[in-house]
Amino acid sequence: MSLNISRIRRIIATISAATLLAGALAGCGSATAQTTAGTEIAYDPVSISGTAPGGDLIPTNAGASGRKTLVWLLFDTLVDVDPETNQVVNEVADSIESDDQRTWTITIKDGLTFSDGSPLKADNFIKAWTWGADIANAQVSSGDLAVIKGYDKLHPADGSKATTNEFEGLKKVDDLTFTVELASAYSGFRNLLTSTAFLPLPDAFFKDPDAWRKNPIGNGPYKLRKPVDEATGAYFDLNKRYKGNRTPHNTGVYVKFYTDTSSAYQDVLADNLDITSPGGADLLTAKDDFGDRLVEPTLTGPNTTLTFPLWDSYWNSEQGLKVRQAISLAIDREEIVNKVFNGYAVAARDFTVKGLNGWNDSIPGSDILDYNPTKAKQLLEEAGGYDKELPIYYNSDGGHKQWVEAVANQLKKNLGLNVVPSPTTTFADFLQKRADHKFTGPWRAAEIPFNPGLDDMLRNVYSTADASESSFGWHSDAFESKLKEGWAQKDTDEANKKFNEAQEILFKELPAIPLWYAATPTVYSTKVSNVVDASFGSAVYLVEKK
Repeated sequence: MSLNISRIRRIIATISAATLLAGALAGCGSATAQTTAGTEIAYDPVSISGTAPGGDLIPTNAGASGRKTLVWLLFDTLVDVDPETNQVVNEVADSIESDDQRTWTITIKDGLTFSDGSPLKADNFIKAWTWGADIANAQVSSGDLAVIKGYDKLHPADGSKATTNEFEGLKKVDDLTFTVELASAYSGFRNLLTSTAFLPLPDAFFKDPDAWRKNPIGNGPYKLRKPVDEATGAYFDLNKRYKGNRTPHNTGVYVKFYTDTSSAYQDVLADNLDITSPGGADLLTAKDDFGDRLVEPTLTGPNTTLTFPLWDSYWNSEQGLKVRQAISLAIDREEIVNKVFNGYAVAARDFTVKGLNGWNDSIPGSDILDYNPTKAKQLLEEAGGYDKELPIYYNSDGGHKQWVEAVANQLKKNLGLNVVPSPTTTFADFLQKRADHKFTGPWRAAEIPFNPGLDDMLRNVYSTADASESSFGWHSDAFESKLKEGWAQKDTDEANKKFNEAQEILFKELPAIPLWYAATPTVYSTKVSNVVDASFGSAVYLVEKK
């Protein structure tokens, strides 16, 4: 069988374009674990890397952070993505049906439990989604629940208190069945159910949330061996009550927390850890260092962009647009892909990632991604030039230094801009400065789809109720309308046409500049086997220790 590790990869894509997938194996000598058959064996966990979660593991609070790495080990979703076909398939769900793309009936499989032995029922989904949507609970991923009717009453757009304690669109039919009425037709809803926001919570959470935070209980193949240590990592045991599809082929998982990709890479070279994805300069030597223990990627992503602070009046003006267009045309993406990434990236042609169903490399307006320094100079002149310092912000703990400097050098050469690479110490610091609107120029962003739908990244990154909800201050009614037209389609091809028409609007207004799709390989130690990359899903459970 093959290992599908890219769910963990995409979880932390916003932290590093070349993500961390391996953690050091430490402190695991004499402990024991039990298999699902009850046989006691030595505890020798597969080690993967991650980043410190910096908070609790409530699924709706996972966000785009290291928390998700841990959440996916603790929980099973209603649906998952088949590693062979990249199609969404039922996991916890027995069936998910809709006649009109708006009202969906979900039936979960009978006999499933949480790791504490409590049964998994429809109420566990209804109560979890309702709690996650409630504005009082301030959950970072609650926006995924906004597609459900009544979200605006639980999470008012003006920031006021909820006017109800029930989710209008959720109705229990019986212990294993519930219905979901959406605010409007949404053909991608089944795909959306791969999000952590749609995970269940056990009764124990609602009885004592604080106790659950200290000892999270999920319905997945693993459970925490001891509390998460923010400074070092998290150890996971087997969930002996697990009856799902991801039966582990190992005794557990250790997630070691790293702050840079190079340290993880050096650890796997020394056989002190199991699996990682190289970043930065390590990409140049990975093939030679690992030989047949390097796994080529099967899907490109994330899509790395330069995103601009459109909350700033200059960047949100016609003059600012011309400068953004000039910057895009002055970047030789192919040169950076080859020289910095050693070919482990693909020059971007859209705002999603290559390989998704409906992906198109020739969307009208995409010629703004061509390398054309002559036209770039013309546009800069039309904009009246740009004489100020132009910082490019990035987090220094993510392996971005080389490519940011390469982009800066090209912009200096082709446009004469005073570009200054501006790193923050950590990803957390980067996010805080962005949230506080401290950035005066573009910043590095990297987005990847959480499911195979072409609309997923468009919705997650660029769709907002208004500009104030955007992390970069952009909103377009026309863009929102195109997405809604796509979601109303029953035919996937027709839906994708609408989504690509939405991308035409992105190319016209250019709130962000797509650069390239990462195509990051995976490398692993001599201590594990059965490590094969795939496009979506979490299958660390398949990795075997030798």
